Amino acid sequence: MDRLLLDTTYLLPLFGIDVKLPRFEELLPRLLEKFNTLYNPVSLVEAKWLILRLMRRSKPRAEGLLEAYRRGLKALQFDERVKPTALTEPEVEEIADRLLVEAELRDYFDRLIYASAIVNDALLLTEDEELREIASTGRHPHPRGIMNWREMIEKLQG
Repeated sequence: MDRLLLDTTYLLPLFGIDVKLPRFEELLPRLLEKFNTLYNPVSLVEAKWLILRLMRRSKPRAEGLLEAYRRGLKALQFDERVKPTALTEPEVEEIADRLLVEAELRDYFDRLIYASAIVNDALLLTEDEELREIASTGRHPHPRGIMNWREMIEKLQG
């Protein structure tokens, strides 16, 4: 079974944040059956930061957002179909540092997620066009494969 590393976007629905991806709720169970699914724990921090930003915009929703995050963490903790990678390790940092220096990728979270896909020999599922561009050049380290949700829909239906 292929390994698949999820970018943060695909964890957000667990935390009550709608990502507006077509047929996401319908096809997610099929994805979890087809792949050995991973995520980097830095995505949990990135998701919390997003929630904190949303809270500033909508004070009445604040408590609900915080509670949804805690529920999502619990669901993720007990779902055996999705496993965390190491947050970081020397090989991940080496690749992440190369992406900073060679590809000028500034976002540390993105660098960790991308490098984790490489180190774990996983396909990377991401909507991040900058990551897809870096992978497509062939000049930088890249995961075994990289795709977005639209491409994943085709794979799950094929």
